[in-house]
Amino acid sequence: MKSINSYLPSAKCASKRIADGRNKKIVRKAILGLSIAATLVTAQSAGAAEAEYVRPFGPNAPWNIPVDGLPRHPQSDTLSNRLLKYSPSREGNFNLSFSGYTYPVYMVDSAQRSYPVQGTWGNLKGGEIPWNPNWKAANGSDGQVIILDPATGREWDLWQVNFNGSRIRVSNGNLVPDSYFTKEDGFKPSRGCGIPYLAMLVRPEEIAQGRIEHALSMPSRNTAKTFVPPAIKSDGRVTQNGMPMGTRFALNITDAEIDEWVNSLPSELSEQTKQAARIIAVALRDYGWFITDTAGGAHFQFEDYATARSKWDALGLGEQSFGWKNYPTDLIDGLITKGRVYAIAPSDQY
Repeated sequence: MKSINSYLPSAKCASKRIADGRNKKIVRKAILGLSIAATLVTAQSAGAAEAEYVRPFGPNAPWNIPVDGLPRHPQSDTLSNRLLKYSPSREGNFNLSFSGYTYPVYMVDSAQRSYPVQGTWGNLKGGEIPWNPNWKAANGSDGQVIILDPATGREWDLWQVNFNGSRIRVSNGNLVPDSYFTKEDGFKPSRGCGIPYLAMLVRPEEIAQGRIEHALSMPSRNTAKTFVPPAIKSDGRVTQNGMPMGTRFALNITDAEIDEWVNSLPSELSEQTKQAARIIAVALRDYGWFITDTAGGAHFQFEDYATARSKWDALGLGEQSFGWKNYPTDLIDGLITKGRVYAIAPSDQY
């Protein structure tokens, strides 16, 4: 782990900006930076091998802002109907993705050494990145990988990764600028919406702590050519009934209704699994989700089993089947329904 002293200069600079009182966003970012430093100091003083989990990205990152008080989209009903009817591969079916078409997350301290990168697009072409020959990309044609360096805040986003023993081949690979602890905007070379991969990804530590404090990521089938903030681009192609990339949704649902839904889940599911379902439902109400990419069907992205299987298993989110349903893929069936879903105005309006 990098010495905590390396974090303090930026925190001190931020503190000076607080004293100047010039900008509310700078103030909030400074507080987050100091919080991160304090967390790391606590972990080091306690002799911990790893720092306590810290929510990535700054407090003003749109996906880190709760939906309470945010303006509704003027076309909320139209967008909600498009979401329910056209976004999933089967109407009303919204899945959770833990294996394939989501992101495994590797830490740089488990890399073996740096290897050269051969790529088509991105800022890594011709350079080197930390890598371990045992690392595997997500299943599926996207073959994605996230590499994180908590000591520096670096995030590498890789798409269609293949390692041949001496060289890493990627179709698109980038080192995201700025620190993933404090970054609050997009990065155009990233996925369809131009927001880094790590943003909005649900990780096991969040379920373990009992709360997800950010919006979730939803790749969708019917993405439009257009986009709205916080998206900075779109790889969509749909012109009729298309969903603008970056559209944000949330659930209008009470605690009692969440409890009723959880109680309706199959009795074969463990209480641990049902508790995870409740945590996810609360996040979809309190933070919602963004349309982030194009996919064959609408799904929410959770850290891939390639790096988190044992952690998900321990949290009751390992693979299991009852009847014709597969869990945790089908865990939120019946939650996202007409009358509960609403769309929120683009993030440049809040």
